[in-house]
Amino acid sequence: MMKSKNIRYTYQPGAYNNSKFPLSRSAIDEFLECKKCFYTNRRLGLKKPSQIPFNLNSAVDNLFKNEFDKYRREKKQHPIMEKYGVNAIPYSHNELDIWRQNFQGVRVEFMGTDIEVFGAVDDLWIYENGDIIVVDYKSTSKSVNNLFHSINDFNDVWEGGKIYKRQLEVYQWILFKKGFQVSNDCFLVYANAYKDKQEFNNILDFEVTLLKHVGDFSWVEGVLLDIYKLLNSNEVPESSSNCELCGYVEYSNRLFL
Repeated sequence: MMKSKNIRYTYQPGAYNNSKFPLSRSAIDEFLECKKCFYTNRRLGLKKPSQIPFNLNSAVDNLFKNEFDKYRREKKQHPIMEKYGVNAIPYSHNELDIWRQNFQGVRVEFMGTDIEVFGAVDDLWIYENGDIIVVDYKSTSKSVNNLFHSINDFNDVWEGGKIYKRQLEVYQWILFKKGFQVSNDCFLVYANAYKDKQEFNNILDFEVTLLKHVGDFSWVEGVLLDIYKLLNSNEVPESSSNCELCGYVEYSNRLFL
């Protein structure tokens, strides 16, 4: 049997060091899903395999942004806000375009550490009382009966709902720490493409719904403290029992050792 080569971990650009450390919203999810993957990636610079980009989803996101920007310029409610009784309008801010850029986003330092938490928001709305509402766009295509739950609950709408809630709450925390008056309410503008039509005709038809979540970001700072401690540790943590990547690596090692 062939034996696997020893891998030498080296520090890479983006790995943890003494300068300001950018910690993305997705990195927080990675920590919560598997601390070992987080550590080898963020502390040792061993990158995970790249994912295939979802270009169609990105296209839908851009179209949503263009559409909501039209109502932002007009300072009017979008029709989906009226449909679901959300008394708000798209929020205008001179840095909004920066906050929506991947790898740039809206940023805040964490409690005097060298960690800077950031995330790219899709949209922000504002209530009449001045509360800022975090909004994210999601798109998919599912043939599921009764897919859309009540606007007040999307716990079991699709796989990954927990991750999307955490994403919204991290954005809420960042904006709150930057001094904004943040609403507990946050929303997903959710587009589901029909795939049961008889003909394509170069057109994708979507059903768009609005899903509401009452956010609670009280967990964020405790997790960030745990992340800070791990990044300053020299011990590689155990892998998560349900981490697919770690499971694959462990099984491969058993095959070739």
